[in-house]
Amino acid sequence: MSKRTVFTTITPLPAGISRQTVMETLHDHLEMIDLNPLVEERHPIKPPPNSTAEEYHCQWYALTDKVQYLPGGLMSGKVTYNCCFHDLTNGLQTHCYAPMGLNIKGKWTLCGSLPGEPVAPVELGVGAPLSGLYVREDVDMKCNIVMTGFVKKTLRKAHASLVDRILVKAQIVDAALENQRI
Repeated sequence: MSKRTVFTTITPLPAGISRQTVMETLHDHLEMIDLNPLVEERHPIKPPPNSTAEEYHCQWYALTDKVQYLPGGLMSGKVTYNCCFHDLTNGLQTHCYAPMGLNIKGKWTLCGSLPGEPVAPVELGVGAPLSGLYVREDVDMKCNIVMTGFVKKTLRKAHASLVDRILVKAQIVDAALENQRI
C-alpha cells in the first residue's frame, strides 16, 4: 500500500549571491547529482521504455545511492534508480523512479527578487522571505506507507546538504567574479 506525501522546503539565500550563478547550478544536471551526498554513481541512459511522452525527451540518468537504514552506519545498502531532469526558466524538475514503488517528483525553483529588481509577490503559507532570493523545493512523493517516514527524512537531510553545497559554490563563484572586476 502506497502513500502520497507532498512537502515544500524554502531556503533563503544570503545577500550577494547572483541569480545567474544559482540558475547555472540548477541547470547543470551532473553538478546537481554530484552535490547530492547520497549519490555514489551516475550514468546517462536512454529514456526507459515506460517513460511518459513528456519525460521521454528529458535527460535521463541511472543513479546509485548509498542509504543508511540504521543510525550510525549499522546497516547500509545501495539502491539504483532512474531519474529524469528537465530545465525550467526559473529552475529544474526531476522525476525519480526507484525500487519498491518509490516515485519522487521534485521541482527546484529560484524565487524572490534582488535589490533593483521589481519586488516579486510572496506566496502565502510556505514561509518564503519577503525580500531576497530563495530556493524553493516542492516534492511530491509516492512510497510504501511503511517506508514513507524514513524516505522523507533521508530526502530532506540529503537535499538540505545539497542546497548548502549550492550556496557555498555560489558564494565562491560570485566572489571570484567580483575579484576579477576589481
